[in-house]
Amino acid sequence: MMTALPMLAGNTNENRRRLLGASDESPVDATWLITNPSFETGDLTGWTTTPSEGADMGVRDYALSDRDGNFEANLYTWWSGVAIEQVVGEVPAGIYEVSALVATWEGYTVNFYANDHMVSAAGQGDETGIRLATTVIVGNDGRLSIRADRTDINWWAEDRKDIENTRLGFLKLDDVRLTCKGLLDVSEQSDFTAAALNVDGLPQKILTIELNADGPGSDGTKLISKYLKQKGYDFIGVSEDFNYHGSLMESLNDEYDCGTERATLSVEGLSLSMLLNGFRFDTDGLNLIWKRNKVTASHESWTQWSHSESGDGNQYIKKGFRHYDMTLDAGQVIDVYVLHMDAGDVPQSREQQWSQMADVVNAADPNRPKLIIGDTNSRWTREEIKANFTDRLTAMTAKDAWVEMRREGVYPTTAMNDLADQTFVNSLGTYEVVDKILYLNPTADNTLQLVPKGFRLEQDYTYGTVEGTEDGKQLGDHRPLAVDFSCMRYKKVTTKIGDVNRDGSITIADLTAQVNLILGNDAQDASDYDCDAADMNADGEVTTADIEPLVNLLLDK
Repeated sequence: MMTALPMLAGNTNENRRRLLGASDESPVDATWLITNPSFETGDLTGWTTTPSEGADMGVRDYALSDRDGNFEANLYTWWSGVAIEQVVGEVPAGIYEVSALVATWEGYTVNFYANDHMVSAAGQGDETGIRLATTVIVGNDGRLSIRADRTDINWWAEDRKDIENTRLGFLKLDDVRLTCKGLLDVSEQSDFTAAALNVDGLPQKILTIELNADGPGSDGTKLISKYLKQKGYDFIGVSEDFNYHGSLMESLNDEYDCGTERATLSVEGLSLSMLLNGFRFDTDGLNLIWKRNKVTASHESWTQWSHSESGDGNQYIKKGFRHYDMTLDAGQVIDVYVLHMDAGDVPQSREQQWSQMADVVNAADPNRPKLIIGDTNSRWTREEIKANFTDRLTAMTAKDAWVEMRREGVYPTTAMNDLADQTFVNSLGTYEVVDKILYLNPTADNTLQLVPKGFRLEQDYTYGTVEGTEDGKQLGDHRPLAVDFSCMRYKKVTTKIGDVNRDGSITIADLTAQVNLILGNDAQDASDYDCDAADMNADGEVTTADIEPLVNLLLDK
């Protein structure tokens, strides 16, 4: 039986009823779910700020173009970033557009988020409002986080110390709006966090060949293990897991399982001439580590790349990808691929490897969602990923979590320069890393779908985080990339008020179905009855009070 819309604080029957008719073509305003969306209480009721207090941290009647009402949030503090956020609860499952009016100084960046889907804009002056909008799917948890922030505060940079505004965290926020583009009937949902990490596990030297002089080694890898334990990811696709696998698992063994450990880069019985003449260690450096009480991985398989260049270290190991069946805590099964592509200036090699991945996906179960996790050594600006992978898929859509959540779905192309600006790495819109998590969804109707909820490139991947010190040295040469997902089966709610049996018309049979609901006599197939259609007075429940309105509707017809 379809669950009726929840009764919400401050909700009205009319608002609840209108949401049932929302669609892309006929969006419905749902701003009433937000507390104090235009700050017309004259204070920050409903909102929290970071810092929690500071210089002019509040709501003021200042000039702002296109503002709504008499007030806007005005956040202004020295020497730090600023943020304002509201977490809205009990939002009916659905597709929503979240928008707001923002402002900051010219040349500085303001970010706006809905459940970590982010869109950014360059400020045009403190009196010029800019409308930003992003789209998000809310699941059965009913949680929607709305946030605006400024993170581009780097007064310590030598070339910017003389720029006054660089030292100030400043933004304005006003006229926050929520628009429903359709409610969802979510029949299944599992939530999990996946991470990708190159653990930098190469030995410092093999014979006389220097490979990784500044690598973490065994002791540093033990700290990486502690870091991963602290983070508690549900599963981690790792690459370069070579010589320090025992150290990597040291703090994880009590909670996590892992796939097959293949050979290390051992020098036993190895000569320099063998290494220089094409000898490859029988290892891929790949693994999957998973939290055993949350998910289960099975049916491990390994495939070597059909094409690989013999330079930049690629020639020493058997690079390829692994596949696992991943069973989530609610029983759903997804495919997980962990890979490591060729390093070096060989885009044509990586493009062939992307093509090989497309062939593998096309041959797999088209009704299972899929994750591709790993060190791709690829950039959208450097490799033709779209032509060689995305466009070749026949029954799946493929999306990059970074692009979808940090660039509002706008994919970089090879006509652009590499996006490598780390000046304001927290916003990530102009900074692409080669570690990637791609999610692939079936195009068939009523199939499970992966929906990203949160994205981060961990900024605290340091010795100090693990040791409780101020040491900011990075634990390895790649930071973990983590994405929070929901695996959901859903369909859009298409309720026609009065059509209780969902046959497309309103007849006496709907009155019979409504009475059955009231008496607790369900249909043979639970999906035959629509509670929202039977709730004629929109009070959140189906009772005898709903019979008369349905009878009147039948008589009018």
